[in-house]
Amino acid sequence: MFRQYRSITVVLLALGILVSTAAAQERPRKQSGEESTIAIDTTEVLLPVTVRDRDGQFVTDLRAENFSVFEDGVPQPISSFALKRMPVHVVLLIDTSSSVTRELEDFKRAAWLFISNLDPSDKVSLIRFDDKVELVQDWTGSRPALKRALNRLGTGMFTRFNDALYLAAREQLGKITGRKAIIVLTDGIDSGRGSVSADRAFRSLVEEEVPVYVVSKTRIQGQAEREELAYYEKSSGGHFNQTRVDGIKMALAQLDVSEKYLTRIADETGGRIFLPDSFDELDKVYQQVADELRSQYVIFYTPSNSSRDGSYRAVRVKVSNPGLHVTTRFGYYSR
Repeated sequence: MFRQYRSITVVLLALGILVSTAAAQERPRKQSGEESTIAIDTTEVLLPVTVRDRDGQFVTDLRAENFSVFEDGVPQPISSFALKRMPVHVVLLIDTSSSVTRELEDFKRAAWLFISNLDPSDKVSLIRFDDKVELVQDWTGSRPALKRALNRLGTGMFTRFNDALYLAAREQLGKITGRKAIIVLTDGIDSGRGSVSADRAFRSLVEEEVPVYVVSKTRIQGQAEREELAYYEKSSGGHFNQTRVDGIKMALAQLDVSEKYLTRIADETGGRIFLPDSFDELDKVYQQVADELRSQYVIFYTPSNSSRDGSYRAVRVKVSNPGLHVTTRFGYYSR
């Protein structure tokens, strides 16, 4: 796997890897908060569900009867429910393009804090992306191995963001059953030098049922661009200044489009987007992601529509208390 990522080619993207059945998941046999025995039922859909109160605090004292699940508007019987965490496979997807050179050490520190706060049973892999997409560390729970992998990170030039999302979903998480997630630090702007479109990357995330937690650099970069714009607009540099002003305005527009795309990815996959105003906030952000993964409910249900026709099924989860906010993915492809 390491070598596959070090030499990613169009051939790799064209392999046509079969998507594992969308409903095939691991589930606890007991309806309780205990992790206990794990069994596989290929007819079930797994939903990681986060519940927050009006203050944004996690609510972790609900029971199965407090939840209602709907698929395409039709109520679904909950077949299993757990609060205590099932192990999770997490891909740390790391933008190492030239735009993060100065902040790479801040990221390493925040990523290490996140890893340190995971449960020992969780597994992590590290994937970097710039001119290429590279698997830096395959699945492991070893803290020393992950620390060494973080220390090996360097930077490149361009940003193959869509390739990275696609490969993380298909190659790293496509064969994983149970809970999984991607956490990515990026501005979301693809350089257009890869082989995967934004739509294809997004679909791969939905098909593989991967929640994406986005730590977006769009606000940080936007502030820097606006400060530079103010400087040039006050200067008297003639044609050169106007050219630079136009370029900055174009960059700001691109950041705005990217932020909307990243928000869509996070919302529709059941993850979350974070928009820090400075890299000083990274530690706090990564801590919040670790806290959420520890505080999720896991709901399983067997769809009343048993056909596997590849169609998209919209999913909605409600709780009996209308004052609570529920987050899960928008749906899945039945395969």
